[in-house]
Amino acid sequence: MGTRHVCLFLLCGLASLTSGQNVTYKVTTILDNPFVIKKEGALTEFKGLIPDLLRKIEPIINAKFEISHVGDFRFGTQDKYNNWTGMIGELIKGDADIAAASLTMTAERAKVISFAHPFAEVGLTIVMKKPSVRGWEAVKGFVTFLQPFEAGVWIAFLFACLLIPILYGVFVHFDPLEDDAESSLLRNIADAVPVIFYRLCLQGSLAPSKCTSRAARVLVAFWSLFLIILFVTWASAFAVYLMQGQRQIPTTPTHSFKQLSEQSGIQFGTVQMGSTYKYFTEAKDEVDRKIGEHLKDNPNQLVKSTEEGIKRVRTSNGQYAFIMEELSARQYVGQLPCDLMLIHHSFIRKSYAFGCANANVCRNIDVAIIKLKNDGEIRELTDKWMENDGGCDTDFYDDYLEYITSFNSKKDASGYLFQSNALSMEKVGSMFILLAIGIVVGVGLLIFDICTERKVQKAVTRRGGTDKQPFHSITDDMQ
Repeated sequence: MGTRHVCLFLLCGLASLTSGQNVTYKVTTILDNPFVIKKEGALTEFKGLIPDLLRKIEPIINAKFEISHVGDFRFGTQDKYNNWTGMIGELIKGDADIAAASLTMTAERAKVISFAHPFAEVGLTIVMKKPSVRGWEAVKGFVTFLQPFEAGVWIAFLFACLLIPILYGVFVHFDPLEDDAESSLLRNIADAVPVIFYRLCLQGSLAPSKCTSRAARVLVAFWSLFLIILFVTWASAFAVYLMQGQRQIPTTPTHSFKQLSEQSGIQFGTVQMGSTYKYFTEAKDEVDRKIGEHLKDNPNQLVKSTEEGIKRVRTSNGQYAFIMEELSARQYVGQLPCDLMLIHHSFIRKSYAFGCANANVCRNIDVAIIKLKNDGEIRELTDKWMENDGGCDTDFYDDYLEYITSFNSKKDASGYLFQSNALSMEKVGSMFILLAIGIVVGVGLLIFDICTERKVQKAVTRRGGTDKQPFHSITDDMQ
């Protein structure tokens, strides 16, 4: 009895192995970049992630795949007569053995066909057209150097640039200790402009002034110190701004699925009767249910294919948003002319898997999919076909928002100076106070020198006077 069972088992295994080596499966698929792409110049040949995956599965299960495109260009839904269309319909009718595409596993589909082990998991995202840059925003990039300081700080700085040359000219003109002063006050002020400008350009900021006026020299010293502190503060704030500069929040009507469901300014939709449409129309979550109600009430905002949805986004001037799977969305957004963006990715996870007319076929594919996953080959295929050739930004803007929130939190914790994007007078006013102290000291020295000169002149006059300058007369008296 035992011998008969062993012989029967070996005969069945041998028959199974022999049949497995010669089996050929008819595979139905659908064009969906980057999963399935038609080869240029070929009507029945395909390339992409799915064809490459099938080629890796063939030697594992000892099978061959004959790939053809689905007749009605649809994934598969039930029509009003409850008949299945697309690839699901072909499996049910026996026109195909396997449906190999970015086919989403759903409960309705699982009732009529078998699914293999998922080869990918994806989420949902919102695709929108990038907002056009107009007005001030169009030229804002040319004046980014102004961003570190608020307008009040720049106005105060410009006022200081006008005031300091005037004061310098006045000091030189009226200071009795100045040897090279011109007879005209305006000429002295004009001569002061290059002196102050050189300090502004950090040309000899720490070098002493050539004038002999003590008041003017003190003024230049405080002006140089003021500029050094100002430039260091500006450079630090500008570096912080540049770190955040590429993470600006887009001016879009929505940044999440919740905001999308609550607004009425833009239209939004998905593929008509697709798995995404089914999910939202049957969802229990409040936000997803509101989106589903909108899709039911606005059938004119639904599209027949992903390509049609992307085209509608591009031609809507920002007035239409398209909900689709994340992997495909990244591929479209990453292509030139870089006019699309991904607004939000949800926590909803959808599985892509092959569909089979026969459960035994799916079991064989299960073994191959699991082996390829464990070997990392499916990840390699995904990286290969999901590579961003266009060089466009495919990051999610809700990740930008999270980055900005985290960045601002760290910035707030770093200290009082950089807690806002632009530094106000409240935060950098100490520099102007320092400059004001220099002005006061300079004015005080000027008054002191003038008063001292007058006292010396009076003393010399009492002694009989001299044609020499007062200080020269004192020197002669001392000799």
